[in-house]
Amino acid sequence: MKRILLALVLVGAACGLALAAPPPDPELLRLTASLKQLAQDPVLGHYALGEQARARDALLQLRAAEGDSGLHAYWAYIAQQRVDLARTSAQIDDARAKLVQLQQERDRIELQAGQNELTRLRMQLAQAHLQNAAASEETQRLQAQGQSYAQQAQQAQQEATQAKQMAAMQAKAASLAKREAQLAEQAIAAMQGRLDNLRAQQGPQGLQMTLEGDAFAPGQSSLKPQAASHLGALVKFVRSHPHAPVLVVGYTDDTGAASANLLLSRQRAQAVANTLAAHGIRAGRIRVEGRGEADPIASNATAEGRARNRRVVVILRGVGG
Repeated sequence: MKRILLALVLVGAACGLALAAPPPDPELLRLTASLKQLAQDPVLGHYALGEQARARDALLQLRAAEGDSGLHAYWAYIAQQRVDLARTSAQIDDARAKLVQLQQERDRIELQAGQNELTRLRMQLAQAHLQNAAASEETQRLQAQGQSYAQQAQQAQQEATQAKQMAAMQAKAASLAKREAQLAEQAIAAMQGRLDNLRAQQGPQGLQMTLEGDAFAPGQSSLKPQAASHLGALVKFVRSHPHAPVLVVGYTDDTGAASANLLLSRQRAQAVANTLAAHGIRAGRIRVEGRGEADPIASNATAEGRARNRRVVVILRGVGG
């Protein structure tokens, strides 16, 4: 009887050992967690989906290789490379998206000075963008060639180089944004200096002062805040002859539809008239006209000429110099 019980105990122990689950694979757990962290990252998770899928395939192969040490080591290496490649690709895609945002922000800044330097930097940035796109295509081509150790190592090296290129491009974009901000500040300072030092000139209808087009936002009728706060010389000029009628005339260049330019020229003249009225100039003295593209003072064939033609002239009618 004792021998039978002992046999039953041994059989039960053997079954328990047979049913015990193998210990978890730490390499598989680590790589799976790393890929899951990338997929759930709120910034990077939606990038490099193809690379993430290939990494998951490699993890499945790693799981299937359990028990075969040679095959397990091979797929552990491949899985590591693919997880790293997915993360690097996602970082590159994210950097590219941020670069596009920087380019869009850059395009909104319009400056009247330093255009040659800005154009050169834009061309360099565009060339670097094309080089990056070509490098990305080459990386995808190499990814499709196979799973050998040599190809995986080459891809990793290329991705590292591409990351360096992207970092250099981001630094250049940041430098460009800083340069554009400096030029914008310089342009505003120059505009304010011109406004502070406006001088009256004798015109056919009387003494007059001219506000250049950069006092207004591009394509807008309202004065820039930086210009509106520097109209002291103009207000003093109008106050110097309190009984003279004031004629405010707006002009544009010949870019765009003539009807739209006529409307814009009058709206800008009205904005100047409103500013004079806000400084105590009696509204009954002021008459507003918009003449659009008429009476150019320079050729509209050049950017410099068009800039001179965009103006508002304030005339003290009948007042001589």
